[in-house]
Amino acid sequence: MASQQDVAKLAKVSFMTVSRVINNQPNVRKETRDKVLRAIKELGYYPDASAQALSTGKTRNIGAIFPHAEYSFSHPFLVELSINLEEQLNKHGYHLFIGSNRKGEKYAMPTPLLNEKKVDGLIIIAPAKTDPLLRSLRKSTIPFILLNGRDNQRSAFVDSDNIQGTKLLLQHLFELGHRNIGFVTGDMQEQNANDRYATYLAQLEQHKFKADASLIYNGNWSIESGYAGFNTLVEHNRDISAIVFSNDQMALGGIRAAHEKGIGIPRDISICGYDDTKYARYSVPSLTTVHQSLNRLTEVAVQMIIAKIEGMKNIRSKVIPSELRLGESTRAFSGK
Repeated sequence: MASQQDVAKLAKVSFMTVSRVINNQPNVRKETRDKVLRAIKELGYYPDASAQALSTGKTRNIGAIFPHAEYSFSHPFLVELSINLEEQLNKHGYHLFIGSNRKGEKYAMPTPLLNEKKVDGLIIIAPAKTDPLLRSLRKSTIPFILLNGRDNQRSAFVDSDNIQGTKLLLQHLFELGHRNIGFVTGDMQEQNANDRYATYLAQLEQHKFKADASLIYNGNWSIESGYAGFNTLVEHNRDISAIVFSNDQMALGGIRAAHEKGIGIPRDISICGYDDTKYARYSVPSLTTVHQSLNRLTEVAVQMIIAKIEGMKNIRSKVIPSELRLGESTRAFSGK
């Protein structure tokens, strides 16, 4: 197995120069850095992570805390998010540690990651607005940011524009002539779910359309709640002509429920999702949905957490624009 000394010998530089390159320190000329990196690649050298952590005080690990595993790792959007996050971290020489809260302890403190100092910082995914984990983190010294969500204490976050995205969906349906539009919420403990629901209500009010209880179903992001939501809405409101689901996964549950009832999508009811997961394009029919740029969200999140780790203050939160993606699940209202 090659050693750091072997790299120095092949690159014809000092041991300390190799160390500076490995630890990504700035005081190395580009041509020297490139020469060391070529030697590392040629020798197949892998730095000792434990030794690096001892010498620099940094693990080069970033923890990502997801909602409980039973939910997160069956959620297409969060799976795609984690893949993108790992790719972005690797570009900066960091590694991704994934943690999740156990069911029944949804907002428990991830003590192994924190107390054992296994990570340099944390990215909290889709937190509840009053998550106890965030209260604990604010009392600690570990850097953290929020991704795909916000809290009530103005913690630094990066998120897509949920208000803009929901407006785009509603405007699309209005233009198609829909008036009795149902809505299936996400988990209302999360700010994103609240923003999408509040925007739905505001858009209906602005256009002087009704939004009574028979048009609303409280979901929880799961495919099962989308299935149940569709059944409940069509049973309690015969005039409903379109349903907006707060994510693609619930919309897929709605499509399944419609199929079982012999209801044509979009022949009889138009359906919209949210997130633009790959499943949206392969469902039958394909979903009209809102695209959230995972590349941009994770790129900004990684930049922000690294800046925090490096001691930068006053990190500004960022909201990333959303886009409407038209599928085959919506059509003009033909009247009933």
